[in-house]
Amino acid sequence: MSGEWGIMSRLSQVGLTEGEGKVYLALLKSKAEMDAKEVSKASGIPYSKVYTILEKLASKSLINVRAGRPAVFSARAPSDGLSEYKRQVARELDSKFGELEEALQDLQATTDAERPDIWIIKNTEDIVKKAYSTMINAVKEVDVALPFMPEWASEELYPTFLRLRGREVSLRLLLSSQVPRDKIEGISRVVSVRARDRMFGGGIIVDGNEAILFIASEGSNPSVAIWSNHVGLVQIAKTYFDNLWASSTPMNSQD
Repeated sequence: MSGEWGIMSRLSQVGLTEGEGKVYLALLKSKAEMDAKEVSKASGIPYSKVYTILEKLASKSLINVRAGRPAVFSARAPSDGLSEYKRQVARELDSKFGELEEALQDLQATTDAERPDIWIIKNTEDIVKKAYSTMINAVKEVDVALPFMPEWASEELYPTFLRLRGREVSLRLLLSSQVPRDKIEGISRVVSVRARDRMFGGGIIVDGNEAILFIASEGSNPSVAIWSNHVGLVQIAKTYFDNLWASSTPMNSQD
């Protein structure tokens, strides 16, 4: 690649149009300033278009403009003009990359918020932590179904329910009828409690958009659970809980 054709190609690669390249080279080869008519003749660009091109080259810091009647134009030394144009392009490119990064981050955040998740939790300690963090962020309602009531559950649930009740969150606790009443004495003061003879598994539903389902246990402790905000899965869990609740026996005056 050599000669003016090669130079025109390189000018195109750094953002100049064909017309801008022709006008810039015409001015660069001229030993004197030229007015618009002279630039048009030297570059082969129609006079009707040459002023627009000259303005663009001036905005890119590649040429000098001396006001007058008529205005005259000259090319800046390549070491000066190209260096300034390079800095200008770098600033504009940096700004565009910044805008693009911000837009992509917003898109990712929106996508992450809209994408449902399903997590499998495989030990009691992590299940308890996830249950607490899910319940404590409730805004409207918390439904809990437990086929058992281990000591840690009554100790953890009472202060959590108390805080939620203080925020006027609706609370429902569904238990197996085999759970002794003395284990829920404190809890029953702050939450509606019902019991039923048969329960298959347990879980927690928060605000109708998050659910934790206990799917395996070791003794009275859940050992495997699923957390999800998948709309379909949460709705199934919510409907199942409502049906169980409707056919269960109240155990306190909160109900």
